[in-house]
Amino acid sequence: METIALILAGGSGTRLWPLSRQSMPKQLLALTGNRTLLQETCRRLFPLIPPWGQWIITGEGFYHQVQKQVENLQKEFPSSPIEQYIEVMLEPEGKNTAPAIFWAAERCRRLYGEDTRLLVLPSDHLITMEDKYIESLKKGIDKAGEGSLVTFGIPPTHPETGYGYIKVNGDSSEEVIPVEGFVEKPDAVTAEKFLKDGSYYWNSGMFVFHVGTLLQEAMERCPDICAPFCQQDPFNPEQVKNAYRQTKTQSIDYAVMEHTKRSFMVPASFGWNDVGSWQSLYEVSEKDEQGNVASGKNIAIDTQGCLIYGKERLIATIGIENMAVIDTPDALMVCPLDQTQRIREVVDRLKEQNSRVHIEHQTVERPWGSYTVIQEGPGYKIKKIIVNPKQKLSLQMHYHRSEHWIVVQGTAKITNGSTEIFVHENESSYIAKSTLHRLENPGTIPLEIIEAQCGSYLGEDDIVRIDDDYGREV
Repeated sequence: METIALILAGGSGTRLWPLSRQSMPKQLLALTGNRTLLQETCRRLFPLIPPWGQWIITGEGFYHQVQKQVENLQKEFPSSPIEQYIEVMLEPEGKNTAPAIFWAAERCRRLYGEDTRLLVLPSDHLITMEDKYIESLKKGIDKAGEGSLVTFGIPPTHPETGYGYIKVNGDSSEEVIPVEGFVEKPDAVTAEKFLKDGSYYWNSGMFVFHVGTLLQEAMERCPDICAPFCQQDPFNPEQVKNAYRQTKTQSIDYAVMEHTKRSFMVPASFGWNDVGSWQSLYEVSEKDEQGNVASGKNIAIDTQGCLIYGKERLIATIGIENMAVIDTPDALMVCPLDQTQRIREVVDRLKEQNSRVHIEHQTVERPWGSYTVIQEGPGYKIKKIIVNPKQKLSLQMHYHRSEHWIVVQGTAKITNGSTEIFVHENESSYIAKSTLHRLENPGTIPLEIIEAQCGSYLGEDDIVRIDDDYGREV
C-alpha cells in the first residue's frame, strides 16, 4: 500500500506579526534555522516518505514562493530528479481543509487505489524529537492500513485554551486509542478539567486516512463537499476549479472526524509546537544564560527571559524581563511575552486603518524576483526592483501612474509601447500612463533598477496584465 503525504500550506499569517504577514505566513519563514517551517516539514518526512510521495497544496498567492522553496530544498537534497520531486498542487480557492483533502484523496484513489494511506500534515509546526515523530507516524499509517481514520493527539502539559481537544476512550498507555469525540477550544476552567481528567489530548491537526474509508464516510456525511471531487477529473485544472465552485467551505474535523465511528488516535509525544504565538516560539527555542532568545544585532543589559528578533537594525534593551521585541524594516512590536496572543488585536486595528502593514512586508517576493518600497508619499512611490536572471514581468499597463526606470545593475530589456530597447547601468527609460510595457532580465546576473512612480493612484491593483509567464490572472 502506498502512502502519500499531503502538506497543507495555505492560510494567512497574523499570529507572528510583524514577521508574518498575509502575503508571507509563518510556514514560509525560517524561524529556527536556515530552512523554513515548510521546508522542515518536507525534510523530516524523507526517512518515511520519499519526495515523490509528498504533495504540497497551496493557493495562487503563495504558489510561486512554495515552488521556489521546494526547488531550494531539492538543491540541498539532490538525490531525486526534479520530475520525481515534491509536487505543488495549486488550489483554485481556499475553502478550509475538507475540500483540499477530498481532492487529494480522489487523486490517490485514481493513482494507487482505495487502500492508499493519505497522511495530512500542517506545514507550519515545529517538531523537536524527529525519531519519535517518525515512530508515531508509522503507528498511524499502520492503523490506517486497516481501514481506519487516524488522528494524532498531543498529551497536554497545561490547560491550553488555544487548541481544540480530542477525547479518547481507552488507556493512555495504548499505542492507538479509539476516539470518543472532538471538543472545541475550551475556556480556562474547562481546560483545567480536561488536564486533570487525563483522557483529553490536544488536537494537532495531523491525520492519516485510509483513502477508501475516508471517501466512503465523506459521501455518507458530507456528499455536497466530497461528490464534486469524485465526479471530476482530479488531474484536470478546469475540472478541479469546477469542483471547488460547487463545494462549500468546511474543515475535515466538522465534515468527517466529528461524526465517524471509525476514528482512532495515536498519543504523540514528539516535541510538538504549532508556533501559535511568539511566546510559544520562545518556549521551544534555545536560551542563553539570562534566559533570552536573541537573533540579529542586539545589546542586552540587565535583560532576562526575553525574545528579541531583528535582522537589520541594532536592538538595545535595558532592564526588561519577559518581553517580546520583534523588529522588521517597517514595523516594531513590543509586548510582554504572555500577551503575544493579543497580536490579533493589532492586526484588526491595522485593517480598520486600511493599512497594508499586516498584508505585506516592505520587500515583497514575486515569481520573477522582488521589489522593496523605499519611500512613498502623496502622488509618488519609489521602489527597488530586482529581476532574477532570464525572468521577466508581465506585459502590462497602468491607467493612473507613469514610471521611470533607472538601471543600477545588469542589463534590462524593456518593451515600451511598440519598441524594444536594451537599457544598461546608469541609463533610464520613461513609461507613460496607459502604455503597454514589460521589464525583462536577459542576462546572467540579477537586474536591479530603481523605479519612480508618479500618479493619482499607486496601488498594486492598478495593473492590467496582457500576458504573463507565471499564469497569473490577465
